[in-house]
Amino acid sequence: GRAIVLDVTSQLVETAVRGKIPGAVWVSPREILNRNRHAADLVKDLPGLSRDKTIIAYCTCPDEEASARLTRVLRDQGYDAWLLDGGLPAWRAAGYPMELNQAA
Repeated sequence: GRAIVLDVTSQLVETAVRGKIPGAVWVSPREILNRNRHAADLVKDLPGLSRDKTIIAYCTCPDEEASARLTRVLRDQGYDAWLLDGGLPAWRAAGYPMELNQAA
């Protein structure tokens, strides 16, 4: 089956970038980086996760902090989770398809 792609970009950045990986589901980086939230609560609130599918997370942060934390949390919970190295900028630079964001 297909992988689940989680877009952990800031909405401000998302507006500037004007695109995402096709089919990606947006997750709030603020929620992911909130150190007061228990990891299990983060996972419980994510839409459509399945331990039978590979999960790929990406962001546009210079150090990929949000997507890296999400990947660690998912792996700790038993998911097959991976970080897209270089995030959305690397995806775009490689010439892979982008899906335009809907106008707000």
